Amino acid sequence: MKVYLEQYNIKVINAYPINYGGTEYAVPKGKKGTLKVLVDFAHGKTMFKIHVDHHEGQVGVETDTSTSFKKSPSGAGIISGELSPRDIFPPADLKIINTVDSADFASQGLKPEDIFNAVFVKNPNFTVENNHKMMGLVVNKLLLSYKNKKDFLSKLVMNAKPSLISMYNVITKLAKAEGYKPPELIKTDTENYIKAQVSKIKVGKLSDVMSLKSGESMQVGPIVVQNNAGFMGKGNQYDRYVVFKNHPDTDYFTIVWSVGILQVSQNPFKKLEKKIHLGDLVMKKVMPKFKSKLQAIDITLDSLKYNYEIDIIKKGIQGAVGFTWPDLMALYGKQLKGLPKDGTNYQAMLTDITNKPYKSLSFKQTAIMKKISISAWDVIMAGSGGHPAITNISGVNFIKKDQYPGGYVQLMRDIQFEVVKEMQKIYIL
Repeated sequence: MKVYLEQYNIKVINAYPINYGGTEYAVPKGKKGTLKVLVDFAHGKTMFKIHVDHHEGQVGVETDTSTSFKKSPSGAGIISGELSPRDIFPPADLKIINTVDSADFASQGLKPEDIFNAVFVKNPNFTVENNHKMMGLVVNKLLLSYKNKKDFLSKLVMNAKPSLISMYNVITKLAKAEGYKPPELIKTDTENYIKAQVSKIKVGKLSDVMSLKSGESMQVGPIVVQNNAGFMGKGNQYDRYVVFKNHPDTDYFTIVWSVGILQVSQNPFKKLEKKIHLGDLVMKKVMPKFKSKLQAIDITLDSLKYNYEIDIIKKGIQGAVGFTWPDLMALYGKQLKGLPKDGTNYQAMLTDITNKPYKSLSFKQTAIMKKISISAWDVIMAGSGGHPAITNISGVNFIKKDQYPGGYVQLMRDIQFEVVKEMQKIYIL
Protein backbone atom coordinates (compact mmCIF):
# COMPACT_ATOMS: atom_id res chain seq x y z
CA MET A 1 0.00 0.00 0.00
CA LYS A 2 2.87 2.39 0.79
CA VAL A 3 4.40 1.92 -2.67
CA TYR A 4 0.98 2.03 -4.35
CA LEU A 5 0.34 5.47 -2.86
CA GLU A 6 3.83 6.67 -3.72
CA GLN A 7 3.18 5.83 -7.38
CA TYR A 8 0.65 8.68 -7.33
CA ASN A 9 3.10 11.08 -5.66
CA ILE A 10 1.45 10.67 -2.25
CA LYS A 11 4.12 10.91 0.44
CA VAL A 12 3.69 8.30 3.18
CA ILE A 13 4.83 9.97 6.39
CA ASN A 14 4.26 7.20 8.94
CA ALA A 15 2.67 3.84 9.66
CA TYR A 16 1.09 2.56 12.86
CA PRO A 17 0.02 -0.97 13.86
CA ILE A 18 -3.62 -1.66 14.69
CA ASN A 19 -5.12 -4.69 16.38
CA TYR A 20 -8.57 -5.90 17.40
CA GLY A 21 -9.91 -4.87 20.81
CA GLY A 22 -9.00 -1.76 22.78
CA THR A 23 -6.01 -0.95 20.57
CA GLU A 24 -8.38 -0.31 17.64
CA TYR A 25 -9.25 3.06 19.15
CA ALA A 26 -5.82 3.83 20.62
CA VAL A 27 -4.23 4.60 17.23
CA PRO A 28 -3.21 8.25 16.66
CA LYS A 29 -5.69 10.62 15.05
CA GLY A 30 -3.06 11.69 12.54
CA LYS A 31 -2.31 15.20 11.38
CA LYS A 32 -5.11 17.35 10.03
CA GLY A 33 -5.25 17.31 6.24
CA THR A 34 -3.51 13.94 5.87
CA LEU A 35 -4.96 10.91 4.12
CA LYS A 36 -5.57 8.05 6.55
CA VAL A 37 -5.41 4.50 5.14
CA LEU A 38 -6.41 1.26 6.87
CA VAL A 39 -4.79 -1.96 5.64
CA ASP A 40 -5.58 -5.61 6.44
CA PHE A 41 -8.27 -5.00 9.06
CA ALA A 42 -11.87 -6.20 9.09
CA HIS A 43 -13.29 -3.40 11.27
CA GLY A 44 -13.62 -0.05 9.54
CA LYS A 45 -13.00 3.30 11.22
CA THR A 46 -14.69 6.50 10.18
CA MET A 47 -11.46 8.54 10.03
CA PHE A 48 -9.98 6.31 7.31
CA LYS A 49 -10.67 7.20 3.69
CA ILE A 50 -9.24 4.00 2.20
CA HIS A 51 -9.93 0.58 3.73
CA VAL A 52 -8.35 -2.59 2.35
CA ASP A 53 -8.90 -6.12 3.68
CA HIS A 54 -9.33 -9.62 2.29
CA HIS A 55 -12.31 -10.75 4.37
CA GLU A 56 -15.80 -11.13 2.87
CA GLY A 57 -17.10 -7.88 4.31
CA GLN A 58 -16.35 -5.05 6.71
CA VAL A 59 -18.13 -3.48 9.68
CA GLY A 60 -17.86 0.02 11.11
CA VAL A 61 -17.81 1.84 7.76
CA GLU A 62 -20.16 4.79 7.22
CA THR A 63 -23.18 3.98 5.03
CA ASP A 64 -22.33 6.36 2.19
CA THR A 65 -18.87 4.86 1.67
CA SER A 66 -18.06 3.35 -1.72
CA THR A 67 -17.31 -0.39 -1.37
CA SER A 68 -16.17 -3.25 -3.54
CA PHE A 69 -15.97 -6.74 -2.05
CA LYS A 70 -14.33 -9.68 -3.76
CA LYS A 71 -12.87 -12.97 -2.61
CA SER A 72 -9.06 -12.88 -2.46
CA PRO A 73 -6.36 -15.02 -0.80
CA SER A 74 -4.52 -11.86 0.31
CA GLY A 75 -4.83 -8.09 0.37
CA ALA A 76 -1.31 -7.79 -1.04
CA GLY A 77 -2.37 -9.75 -4.11
CA ILE A 78 -5.19 -7.31 -4.88
CA ILE A 79 -3.11 -4.16 -4.32
CA SER A 80 -0.03 -5.42 -6.17
CA GLY A 81 -1.61 -7.46 -8.94
CA GLU A 82 -4.90 -5.67 -9.67
CA LEU A 83 -5.13 -2.12 -8.28
CA SER A 84 -1.60 -1.09 -9.10
CA PRO A 85 -0.71 -0.18 -12.72
CA ARG A 86 2.39 -2.33 -12.28
CA ASP A 87 3.29 -5.30 -10.07
CA ILE A 88 4.61 -4.12 -6.70
CA PHE A 89 5.68 -7.45 -5.19
CA PRO A 90 7.50 -9.95 -7.45
CA PRO A 91 5.07 -12.70 -8.61
CA ALA A 92 7.10 -15.39 -6.76
CA ASP A 93 6.71 -13.41 -3.52
CA LEU A 94 2.97 -12.95 -4.05
CA LYS A 95 2.55 -16.69 -4.43
CA ILE A 96 4.12 -17.20 -0.99
CA ILE A 97 2.15 -14.32 0.56
CA ASN A 98 -1.12 -15.71 -0.83
CA THR A 99 -0.25 -19.15 0.55
CA VAL A 100 0.41 -17.74 4.04
CA ASP A 101 -2.48 -15.28 4.18
CA SER A 102 -5.03 -17.86 3.02
CA ALA A 103 -3.34 -20.72 4.96
CA ASP A 104 -3.29 -22.75 1.74
CA PHE A 105 -0.68 -25.18 3.08
CA ALA A 106 -2.16 -28.55 2.07
CA SER A 107 -2.02 -27.84 -1.67
CA GLN A 108 1.63 -26.81 -1.32
CA GLY A 109 2.60 -29.93 0.63
CA LEU A 110 3.67 -27.82 3.62
CA LYS A 111 3.81 -29.24 7.15
CA PRO A 112 3.44 -27.43 10.51
CA GLU A 113 7.21 -27.52 11.11
CA ASP A 114 7.70 -25.56 7.87
CA ILE A 115 5.52 -22.78 9.28
CA PHE A 116 7.16 -22.92 12.73
CA ASN A 117 10.67 -22.42 11.38
CA ALA A 118 12.23 -19.10 12.42
CA VAL A 119 15.74 -19.74 11.07
CA PHE A 120 16.53 -19.62 7.36
CA VAL A 121 19.51 -21.63 6.12
CA LYS A 122 19.88 -22.17 2.39
CA ASN A 123 19.40 -25.86 1.59
CA PRO A 124 21.71 -27.01 -1.23
CA ASN A 125 19.29 -29.86 -2.05
CA PHE A 126 16.40 -27.46 -2.67
CA THR A 127 15.60 -25.63 -5.87
CA VAL A 128 15.89 -21.84 -5.88
CA GLU A 129 12.09 -21.67 -5.76
CA ASN A 130 11.87 -23.93 -2.69
CA ASN A 131 14.62 -22.06 -0.85
CA HIS A 132 12.79 -18.82 -1.60
CA LYS A 133 9.55 -20.29 -0.24
CA MET A 134 11.26 -21.40 2.99
CA MET A 135 12.74 -17.93 3.42
CA GLY A 136 9.27 -16.41 2.94
CA LEU A 137 7.81 -18.69 5.61
CA VAL A 138 10.57 -17.61 8.01
CA VAL A 139 9.64 -13.97 7.32
CA ASN A 140 6.08 -14.81 8.38
CA LYS A 141 7.20 -16.53 11.58
CA LEU A 142 9.47 -13.64 12.55
CA LEU A 143 6.72 -11.12 11.78
CA LEU A 144 4.37 -12.95 14.14
CA SER A 145 7.08 -13.18 16.81
CA TYR A 146 8.07 -9.50 16.75
CA LYS A 147 4.85 -7.74 15.71
CA ASN A 148 4.05 -6.46 19.22
CA LYS A 149 7.51 -5.00 19.80
CA LYS A 150 7.46 -1.20 20.08
CA ASP A 151 7.74 0.49 16.67
CA PHE A 152 8.68 -2.80 14.93
CA LEU A 153 5.89 -2.84 12.34
CA SER A 154 6.21 0.90 11.71
CA LYS A 155 9.94 0.62 11.03
CA LEU A 156 9.43 -2.43 8.85
CA VAL A 157 6.82 -0.72 6.65
CA MET A 158 8.79 2.50 6.35
CA ASN A 159 12.18 0.88 5.65
CA ALA A 160 11.58 -2.37 3.75
CA LYS A 161 11.01 -2.53 0.02
CA PRO A 162 8.10 -4.67 -1.27
CA SER A 163 10.01 -7.94 -1.48
CA LEU A 164 10.36 -10.83 0.97
CA ILE A 165 14.16 -10.62 0.75
CA SER A 166 14.11 -6.95 1.75
CA MET A 167 11.65 -7.70 4.56
CA TYR A 168 13.85 -10.55 5.81
CA ASN A 169 16.94 -8.31 5.84
CA VAL A 170 15.16 -5.45 7.64
CA ILE A 171 13.57 -7.79 10.21
CA THR A 172 16.83 -9.55 11.10
CA LYS A 173 18.68 -6.21 11.26
CA LEU A 174 16.00 -4.72 13.56
CA ALA A 175 15.99 -7.81 15.77
CA LYS A 176 19.74 -7.57 16.26
CA ALA A 177 19.77 -3.79 16.79
CA GLU A 178 16.85 -3.79 19.24
CA GLY A 179 17.87 -6.94 21.14
CA TYR A 180 14.80 -9.01 20.25
CA LYS A 181 14.73 -12.72 20.94
CA PRO A 182 17.04 -14.25 18.28
CA PRO A 183 15.47 -16.54 15.63
CA GLU A 184 17.31 -19.60 17.00
CA LEU A 185 15.70 -19.08 20.41
CA ILE A 186 12.26 -18.50 18.85
CA LYS A 187 12.59 -21.88 17.15
CA THR A 188 13.62 -23.59 20.41
CA ASP A 189 10.84 -21.94 22.41
CA THR A 190 8.25 -22.99 19.82
CA GLU A 191 9.47 -26.58 20.15
CA ASN A 192 9.13 -26.25 23.94
CA TYR A 193 5.54 -25.03 23.53
CA ILE A 194 4.74 -28.01 21.28
CA LYS A 195 6.00 -30.41 23.98
CA ALA A 196 4.15 -28.56 26.74
CA GLN A 197 0.88 -28.80 24.80
CA VAL A 198 1.33 -32.56 24.20
CA SER A 199 1.20 -33.03 27.98
CA LYS A 200 -2.13 -31.19 28.06
CA ILE A 201 -3.98 -33.38 25.57
CA LYS A 202 -7.01 -35.00 27.20
CA VAL A 203 -9.16 -37.88 26.02
CA GLY A 204 -12.91 -37.74 26.33
CA LYS A 205 -16.27 -37.14 24.68
CA LEU A 206 -18.41 -34.12 23.96
CA SER A 207 -19.73 -33.86 27.51
CA ASP A 208 -16.14 -33.60 28.82
CA VAL A 209 -15.09 -30.48 26.89
CA MET A 210 -16.59 -28.16 29.49
CA SER A 211 -14.11 -29.45 32.08
CA LEU A 212 -11.00 -28.51 30.05
CA LYS A 213 -8.58 -26.31 32.01
CA SER A 214 -6.36 -23.58 30.58
CA GLY A 215 -4.18 -24.90 27.77
CA GLU A 216 -5.85 -28.31 27.66
CA SER A 217 -7.16 -29.73 24.39
CA MET A 218 -9.39 -32.65 23.47
CA GLN A 219 -10.27 -34.14 20.10
CA VAL A 220 -13.95 -34.93 19.71
CA GLY A 221 -14.60 -36.54 16.35
CA PRO A 222 -13.50 -34.15 13.58
CA ILE A 223 -12.72 -31.18 15.85
CA VAL A 224 -10.16 -30.31 18.51
CA VAL A 225 -11.47 -28.20 21.38
CA GLN A 226 -9.06 -26.07 23.44
CA ASN A 227 -9.43 -23.73 26.39
CA ASN A 228 -6.93 -20.85 26.13
CA ALA A 229 -3.35 -21.22 24.90
CA GLY A 230 -1.74 -22.47 28.11
CA PHE A 231 1.50 -21.27 29.68
CA MET A 232 3.01 -18.43 27.64
CA GLY A 233 5.92 -17.48 29.90
CA LYS A 234 9.67 -17.65 29.39
CA GLY A 235 10.78 -20.61 27.31
CA ASN A 236 7.44 -21.08 25.52
CA GLN A 237 6.64 -19.51 22.12
CA TYR A 238 2.95 -19.72 21.14
CA ASP A 239 2.08 -20.59 17.56
CA ARG A 240 -1.52 -20.90 16.33
CA TYR A 241 -0.63 -23.97 14.22
CA VAL A 242 0.83 -26.07 17.07
CA VAL A 243 -2.55 -27.75 17.58
CA PHE A 244 -2.32 -29.23 14.05
CA LYS A 245 1.13 -30.62 14.81
CA ASN A 246 -0.17 -32.32 17.95
CA HIS A 247 -3.51 -33.35 16.40
CA PRO A 248 -2.57 -34.02 12.73
CA ASP A 249 -5.73 -35.99 11.95
CA THR A 250 -8.20 -33.31 13.07
CA ASP A 251 -10.25 -31.44 10.47
CA TYR A 252 -11.19 -28.41 12.56
CA PHE A 253 -10.13 -26.54 15.68
CA THR A 254 -11.88 -24.25 18.15
CA ILE A 255 -10.29 -22.26 20.96
CA VAL A 256 -11.64 -19.81 23.52
CA TRP A 257 -9.51 -16.95 24.81
CA SER A 258 -10.25 -15.44 28.22
CA VAL A 259 -9.99 -11.93 26.71
CA GLY A 260 -13.33 -12.61 25.03
CA ILE A 261 -12.65 -14.25 21.68
CA LEU A 262 -13.82 -17.60 20.32
CA GLN A 263 -12.15 -18.85 17.15
CA VAL A 264 -13.04 -21.73 14.83
CA SER A 265 -10.67 -22.71 12.01
CA GLN A 266 -10.03 -25.57 9.61
CA ASN A 267 -6.84 -27.65 9.47
CA PRO A 268 -4.85 -25.98 6.67
CA PHE A 269 -2.38 -28.88 6.44
CA LYS A 270 -4.99 -31.48 5.50
CA LYS A 271 -7.17 -31.97 2.43
CA LEU A 272 -10.64 -32.21 3.94
CA GLU A 273 -13.27 -34.63 2.69
CA LYS A 274 -16.06 -32.55 4.24
CA LYS A 275 -15.55 -28.80 3.86
CA ILE A 276 -17.75 -26.79 6.18
CA HIS A 277 -18.30 -23.05 5.67
CA LEU A 278 -17.35 -22.00 9.20
CA GLY A 279 -18.87 -18.54 8.84
CA ASP A 280 -22.27 -20.04 8.03
CA LEU A 281 -21.98 -22.76 10.68
CA VAL A 282 -21.18 -20.35 13.52
CA MET A 283 -23.22 -17.30 12.52
CA LYS A 284 -26.30 -19.02 11.05
CA LYS A 285 -26.61 -22.29 12.97
CA VAL A 286 -24.91 -21.84 16.35
CA MET A 287 -25.37 -18.18 17.31
CA PRO A 288 -29.18 -18.13 16.76
CA LYS A 289 -29.44 -20.61 19.65
CA PHE A 290 -28.28 -17.80 21.96
CA LYS A 291 -30.22 -14.99 20.32
CA SER A 292 -33.12 -14.68 22.78
CA LYS A 293 -30.81 -14.67 25.83
CA LEU A 294 -28.41 -12.16 24.30
CA GLN A 295 -31.18 -9.86 23.09
CA ALA A 296 -32.37 -9.59 26.70
CA ILE A 297 -28.96 -8.26 27.82
CA ASP A 298 -28.36 -4.53 27.37
CA ILE A 299 -24.90 -3.04 26.92
CA THR A 300 -24.86 0.69 27.67
CA LEU A 301 -23.06 3.32 25.60
CA ASP A 302 -21.03 4.07 28.73
CA SER A 303 -19.80 0.46 28.86
CA LEU A 304 -19.05 0.40 25.12
CA LYS A 305 -16.99 3.57 25.20
CA TYR A 306 -15.12 2.61 28.37
CA ASN A 307 -14.15 -0.82 27.04
CA TYR A 308 -13.18 0.45 23.59
CA GLU A 309 -10.95 3.10 25.17
CA ILE A 310 -9.50 0.90 27.92
CA ASP A 311 -6.01 0.92 26.36
CA ILE A 312 -6.08 4.72 26.12
CA ILE A 313 -7.16 4.98 29.76
CA LYS A 314 -4.69 2.46 31.21
CA LYS A 315 -1.68 3.58 29.16
CA GLY A 316 -2.44 7.30 29.29
CA ILE A 317 -2.22 7.61 25.50
CA GLN A 318 -2.51 11.16 24.19
CA GLY A 319 -4.00 12.12 20.80
CA ALA A 320 -5.71 8.76 20.17
CA VAL A 321 -8.69 8.54 17.83
CA GLY A 322 -10.97 7.07 20.52
CA PHE A 323 -14.48 5.65 20.12
CA THR A 324 -16.59 8.50 18.73
CA TRP A 325 -20.18 9.22 17.72
CA PRO A 326 -19.54 8.37 14.03
CA ASP A 327 -18.08 5.00 15.13
CA LEU A 328 -21.14 4.35 17.28
CA MET A 329 -23.53 5.11 14.43
CA ALA A 330 -21.53 3.16 11.82
CA LEU A 331 -21.41 0.05 14.03
CA TYR A 332 -24.74 0.09 15.88
CA GLY A 333 -26.83 3.03 14.61
CA LYS A 334 -29.87 0.99 13.59
CA GLN A 335 -29.97 -1.09 16.78
CA LEU A 336 -29.49 1.58 19.47
CA LYS A 337 -32.15 1.94 22.17
CA GLY A 338 -33.06 5.26 23.80
CA LEU A 339 -31.52 7.34 21.04
CA PRO A 340 -32.92 10.91 20.84
CA LYS A 341 -34.30 12.23 17.55
CA ASP A 342 -31.99 13.90 15.04
CA GLY A 343 -31.60 17.64 15.38
CA THR A 344 -32.52 17.85 19.07
CA ASN A 345 -30.38 19.60 21.66
CA TYR A 346 -30.22 16.33 23.60
CA GLN A 347 -28.68 14.47 20.66
CA ALA A 348 -26.20 17.29 20.08
CA MET A 349 -25.16 17.02 23.75
CA LEU A 350 -24.91 13.23 23.53
CA THR A 351 -22.82 13.48 20.36
CA ASP A 352 -20.49 15.96 22.04
CA ILE A 353 -20.08 13.70 25.11
CA THR A 354 -19.40 10.61 23.00
CA ASN A 355 -16.74 12.44 20.99
CA LYS A 356 -14.77 13.35 24.14
CA PRO A 357 -12.10 10.99 25.59
CA TYR A 358 -13.73 8.74 28.21
CA LYS A 359 -11.11 9.61 30.83
CA SER A 360 -12.19 13.28 30.65
CA LEU A 361 -15.91 12.65 31.24
CA SER A 362 -17.70 13.65 34.43
CA PHE A 363 -19.99 11.39 36.47
CA LYS A 364 -23.00 13.29 35.09
CA GLN A 365 -21.83 12.75 31.49
CA THR A 366 -21.31 8.99 31.96
CA ALA A 367 -24.76 8.81 33.58
CA ILE A 368 -26.26 10.31 30.41
CA MET A 369 -24.46 7.68 28.31
CA LYS A 370 -25.95 4.91 30.47
CA LYS A 371 -29.40 5.80 29.10
CA ILE A 372 -28.39 4.66 25.59
CA SER A 373 -27.95 0.94 25.03
CA ILE A 374 -27.74 -1.88 22.53
CA SER A 375 -28.43 -5.58 23.01
CA ALA A 376 -25.50 -7.93 23.58
CA TRP A 377 -26.71 -9.85 20.53
CA ASP A 378 -26.22 -6.83 18.26
CA VAL A 379 -22.82 -6.01 19.77
CA ILE A 380 -21.53 -9.55 19.23
CA MET A 381 -22.97 -9.94 15.73
CA ALA A 382 -21.53 -6.59 14.62
CA GLY A 383 -18.01 -7.56 15.70
CA SER A 384 -18.00 -11.22 14.70
CA GLY A 385 -17.64 -13.21 11.51
CA GLY A 386 -14.99 -14.36 9.08
CA HIS A 387 -14.92 -16.60 6.04
CA PRO A 388 -15.23 -20.32 5.17
CA ALA A 389 -11.86 -21.31 6.68
CA ILE A 390 -11.86 -19.25 9.88
CA THR A 391 -14.45 -17.43 11.98
CA ASN A 392 -14.24 -15.38 15.18
CA ILE A 393 -16.81 -14.47 17.81
CA SER A 394 -15.91 -11.30 19.72
CA GLY A 395 -17.62 -8.65 21.82
CA VAL A 396 -18.72 -11.13 24.50
CA ASN A 397 -16.43 -9.46 27.07
CA PHE A 398 -19.04 -6.70 27.57
CA ILE A 399 -21.27 -9.24 29.34
CA LYS A 400 -21.05 -9.35 33.15
CA LYS A 401 -21.65 -12.27 35.52
CA ASP A 402 -24.96 -10.85 36.71
CA GLN A 403 -26.16 -10.77 33.07
CA TYR A 404 -25.20 -14.33 32.07
CA PRO A 405 -24.50 -17.20 34.54
CA GLY A 406 -20.73 -17.51 34.75
CA GLY A 407 -20.20 -14.33 32.73
CA TYR A 408 -18.79 -14.02 29.24
CA VAL A 409 -16.20 -16.78 29.77
CA GLN A 410 -18.98 -19.31 30.36
CA LEU A 411 -20.89 -17.92 27.37
CA MET A 412 -17.87 -18.60 25.14
CA ARG A 413 -17.60 -22.16 26.47
CA ASP A 414 -21.32 -22.67 25.81
CA ILE A 415 -20.99 -21.39 22.23
CA GLN A 416 -17.91 -23.58 21.70
CA PHE A 417 -19.86 -26.62 22.95
CA GLU A 418 -22.65 -25.94 20.44
CA VAL A 419 -20.10 -25.55 17.61
CA VAL A 420 -18.75 -29.04 18.35
CA LYS A 421 -22.29 -30.44 18.53
CA GLU A 422 -23.22 -28.99 15.13
CA MET A 423 -20.03 -30.31 13.53
CA GLN A 424 -20.67 -33.78 14.87
CA LYS A 425 -24.15 -33.74 13.31
CA ILE A 426 -22.66 -32.85 9.89
CA TYR A 427 -20.10 -35.67 10.08
CA ILE A 428 -22.64 -38.23 11.23
CA LEU A 429 -24.89 -37.32 8.31
